[in-house]
Amino acid sequence: SSLLLEEIRKGGCVDTGAQSMALLLMCLGPEDVARIRVGTLSQYSIVSLRLFKMAFGVEFKVKADHDSRTVLLSCL
Repeated sequence: SSLLLEEIRKGGCVDTGAQSMALLLMCLGPEDVARIRVGTLSQYSIVSLRLFKMAFGVEFKVKADHDSRTVLLSCL
């Protein structure tokens, strides 16, 4: 239960373990429609973003939202 509460505290709409999968689906989907809000961006997701850029040539715009303490990612 403490792990669930920690994920809720971080905010966002995807938990830490599913961030990279959601980002991969954004790479494979249509352009200019993929946007996601996550809590804290995990180290695994950061590495995944680098790999997605190398494999698919897809870049992400990363914008920190200081009011909600979340990160907004959009596929470019």
